[in-house]
Amino acid sequence: MAISKWSRQDKPPALLKLRSSAGLIVTTCSFAIFTDIFLYGVIVPVLPFSLEKRVGVTTDRVQYWVSIALAVYGAALLGGSPVWGYLADRIQNRRIPMLIGLLLLTGATVFLCVARNLPLFLVGRVLQGISAALTWTVGLALVVDTVDKDHVGKAMGWISMACSLGILMAPLLGGVVYGKGGYYSVFGMCFALLAVDIILRLVIIEVKEAKIWLDDAEATPSTDLEGVRVGEPKGEGEGDSSSPVQTTDESTKDELDPSRTPIKTLVRLLRRPRFLAALWGTLVQGMMQTALESTLPLFTKEIFGWDSIGAGLIFLPMILPSFLGPVIGMISDRYGPKWLATIGLLFATPFTICLRFVSENRIEDKILLCGLLVAIGIAMSCIFGPLMAEITWSVQGEDGNSGVGQIAQAYGLYNMAYSGGSLVGPLLGGLIRDNAGWGTVGWSLGIIVFVSAIPTMLYTGGPLNIKFQGRKRGSSEA
Repeated sequence: MAISKWSRQDKPPALLKLRSSAGLIVTTCSFAIFTDIFLYGVIVPVLPFSLEKRVGVTTDRVQYWVSIALAVYGAALLGGSPVWGYLADRIQNRRIPMLIGLLLLTGATVFLCVARNLPLFLVGRVLQGISAALTWTVGLALVVDTVDKDHVGKAMGWISMACSLGILMAPLLGGVVYGKGGYYSVFGMCFALLAVDIILRLVIIEVKEAKIWLDDAEATPSTDLEGVRVGEPKGEGEGDSSSPVQTTDESTKDELDPSRTPIKTLVRLLRRPRFLAALWGTLVQGMMQTALESTLPLFTKEIFGWDSIGAGLIFLPMILPSFLGPVIGMISDRYGPKWLATIGLLFATPFTICLRFVSENRIEDKILLCGLLVAIGIAMSCIFGPLMAEITWSVQGEDGNSGVGQIAQAYGLYNMAYSGGSLVGPLLGGLIRDNAGWGTVGWSLGIIVFVSAIPTMLYTGGPLNIKFQGRKRGSSEA
């Protein structure tokens, strides 16, 4: 109490409301995730060439080590996500872990920049995965802490757009910059992004920290997701003895302090079918994206004779649909994620299967490939944001507070699902392509995507019959 009183007499930071605003925090988290993903993917089109020239890998082993390099990142992300999720909910401070993640990412980038042998290169990829686990888990939890519950979908739409842009722009720019300026030019671009990221992460102030300098009428409790923007009035009931926070039972206390019962929290989350459906959809999405990332550059090199610039430019058709993310997020806020995600999976199926028809070095095949990638990009936009927001909706109750202490752990599991897909995707794509050819990659992924639409339709947003019973989204938990 004495510390709190002393802090209130201290001069507040400059531009306090701006630095703790939902807009800036969502922007910072979106840029952090964009940077993380960008640094992961920027070497995708560079790998086949740099592994031969810098590391000395023989041509017949390039696909193998490309897949390993991508899978190692996924494995580190998979292992780090539950750990960071648990720690994030335990310490309840989001900004410090975000800065630690940035230090790890900077170190990883240095390793990758100077590496001239496989062990050092793989160490850099492992550090990237650990950093990504921290940034994603804590960043998404910080967004949920900050935005209004009814606008989670829109916020996740911005993040999904940032992630999609990172996934798709990284190979594009990586290939072009490598082709024009060489290996170190690629990493010059990476360090420039890190500099901007450092500034943003240092500038933001968490809402619960900002309220130290604000009047009680302006401050918002960190557990309330309904009016979380600093300076937004809370209403007359604040602080009343009937407040839900003050009348919680023991089970609710466990949710609000999951660090006391981490196993219970995980079990509680994994017993929810709609939560599991969101995790499965996320895994499939991650698998599909990374399978294409690991195979497209080499495929276009062999079939079309493209260099690193062409290998990067082939991802351009998938970039434009990612700008639909915020719009899709708003639609998801209004109508729920079920049909958006289901339609996205079903829509992706035929276009993924039709990738098998791209087989010759003809202009028709090049146009067909670009058209198919545009359609797949649209489908991914319909899946990414809604499923990301569904993690929050499946954990929280109708009041927006139930399960709030589980958010970081929930997004830790979300990261595990995505990283599981990132681990399986490159290995599966590379293995299938090496043994059965490009055509089999397309129809194999298409079948997986189609089958995944079934649990998404049945459970995402609540059981399928929830709409016919006239019940609100999220009111039913199995």
